[in-house]
Amino acid sequence: MSSTSLRRRTTEEAFALFRAVEEKFPTATLGDDKWYLVTLSSLVGVDQEHVGTLYTYLINKPEFSKPEARQALIRRIREALVKNISIQGVVKPINALISIVKVERDEDKDHSFSREGWQTGPENLERGNAWLSCIYKGNLDDTVAYFKDHKDFEFISREITYGLYLSDHTILDATSTELVVLSGIIIQRQGLNIAWHLRGTRRIGVSQEDCETIQQCASTSFVELVADFAGVDISGTPRAADVEDQI
Repeated sequence: MSSTSLRRRTTEEAFALFRAVEEKFPTATLGDDKWYLVTLSSLVGVDQEHVGTLYTYLINKPEFSKPEARQALIRRIREALVKNISIQGVVKPINALISIVKVERDEDKDHSFSREGWQTGPENLERGNAWLSCIYKGNLDDTVAYFKDHKDFEFISREITYGLYLSDHTILDATSTELVVLSGIIIQRQGLNIAWHLRGTRRIGVSQEDCETIQQCASTSFVELVADFAGVDISGTPRAADVEDQI
């Protein structure tokens, strides 16, 4: 069912969703600063307006009671949205950002510019290739082979998607980055790419159990919680166990 055919979800319903994800997320092994990135990336795909609701939910938590903490939070959220440009296109992350701007207070704003001074070149390409190799390992050549007659896509993948966006771990670390990517792909039901990034998430050290817990908990995955919230069917997509023999 399309999300456009459903009634608008309320703030109270959104808060209930956030509590459910927060309670089920494997914080013992992955930390308590990643559940909202998975939620954010999923919402970007299906309900950008409630990204602002997520921000409101977070800043009302005790750990984000001070402006300095909220500035650090928005840096992480903004970086997740920037990375989502390479996963879900530019329009949805922009609309998600606007939903935050509408409720953001002046004293909580962070004015840093993470990509200031960025330029393509050997250093950027090396960093992009290094992260590509971490995610794809021995499958990289076969994956890039899809682009042998379409060089624009190889250039964009190496220099932009990975060089500019995904290999930059100055704000979000490697695990956070890959969880942002994985959840942003799952919400779009892109089966081949889901398998690639389930495999990649395992390869950077996230356990099979945690991969599956992220995707499935009490018979409902975190991304599926968001999908159900928005009325989007993502059943039938690959699971962590499906790629375990490829790690």
